[in-house]
Amino acid sequence: MEERILRWVADRLANRVASSVKFTRGADLGTPSGKVEHAALNLRVPFCRARCPFCAFPGEVYNEQYKKIYIDGLRDELRLYSKYFEGNGNTPTVDRVYLSGGTPTLLYKEFGMIRGYINEYFPFNGKIALEASPSDLSDEVLKSIVENGITQVSVGIQTFNDALLSRSLGRKGRREELTAVLKKVMDYSFDYVNIDLMFALSNQTKEMLISDLETAAQIGVHGISTYPLMILPYTTLGKSCSTGRGSKPMKEIVLDSTDEARETELYLAIVDTMERASYKLRAIWSFSLKPEAYEGPYEHDCFIGLGPRAWGMTNNRFTLNSPSTEDYLATINEGKLPVHATSQVKNSPVVKLARNLYHGKVDRTTLKDLEKEDFKLMGLVSLLRLVGLASWEGDHLRLTRKALAYGSLATKKIAVATLTKMDEVLRAG
Repeated sequence: MEERILRWVADRLANRVASSVKFTRGADLGTPSGKVEHAALNLRVPFCRARCPFCAFPGEVYNEQYKKIYIDGLRDELRLYSKYFEGNGNTPTVDRVYLSGGTPTLLYKEFGMIRGYINEYFPFNGKIALEASPSDLSDEVLKSIVENGITQVSVGIQTFNDALLSRSLGRKGRREELTAVLKKVMDYSFDYVNIDLMFALSNQTKEMLISDLETAAQIGVHGISTYPLMILPYTTLGKSCSTGRGSKPMKEIVLDSTDEARETELYLAIVDTMERASYKLRAIWSFSLKPEAYEGPYEHDCFIGLGPRAWGMTNNRFTLNSPSTEDYLATINEGKLPVHATSQVKNSPVVKLARNLYHGKVDRTTLKDLEKEDFKLMGLVSLLRLVGLASWEGDHLRLTRKALAYGSLATKKIAVATLTKMDEVLRAG
């Protein structure tokens, strides 16, 4: 009975958040409602050096000619957004820039130019974070990105285990090479180095996962983001699963993809290992030695999605950019923002509560404000405490270890639903 109640609570929160995303074709962002003082930029590089079968944000094959015109288009998009905000009396200060992909390091020689474009159209006095593949982080690339003001790096390691790298992920890297790259990155004195690790891969034991986490902690990376394998229908892996075809490595990734008990066991191993290594919970899947030093773009009320297939949050609307570089450039050449579709953000009290709990806690003041919007909300909070999902620690209501496990499953459900909706509206043309 208790397990059913726990699952009902987690599913209710997940369903409310997932169902709040409903895309409509069109680029109408409306007039900014009030002055926007601060923003983040989610700048997506649309090109990939290689395509990973499980990637949720697949890019296009790298094209030298398209690279140049894409950068020109990016400048125009920044200008168009600057004009959009000026219509309400001010241009927001950009606090953070996120270079996401695709493979952002393909443009490492152009980062200085891109930063100049940002400064041209927005007040900018913040940090720049870069996503990178370990195979791309040569000394030449690292020196260039440091010289261009990039202070935070997130490296897509996925796993240090040789067998999983070759058999499950089809990657050529090896443990010694990956650890050597990370140690080199740490030597460049970035103020924040994060790595991505995957869990719930086929043939991945708890011992393998703990070894990955302990290896990262020994190297001293500042943040460790962990993601469960997600079988998305539009990825190479998802198509392989739905048809029963595909290469042996892709089939081997998935063996227990629907085994929630196994996934929960692995997630709790992550929570326990990170606690022993003094990493604090920054978000459901993110752990950090200094959580105050890093934020994801989605953690801002306003983050502007730039580039093909980029997503953002502007004027209380979830935005999704043009599906291809060609469409993106054509729209910008017409003098229009390249927003392909939008979804009005439904900030119901329950959805707001769920978003706060994504970080593992919510403070009393926020809860009181939410209660003013919906007095029934405190009944849900009481239920969370009654069934052992939350407890008070000082001025914060914190999720328990048990709740974090359900939160991971709920977060995965929300992510899969949202990413699938994004792909569907992009493919609809």
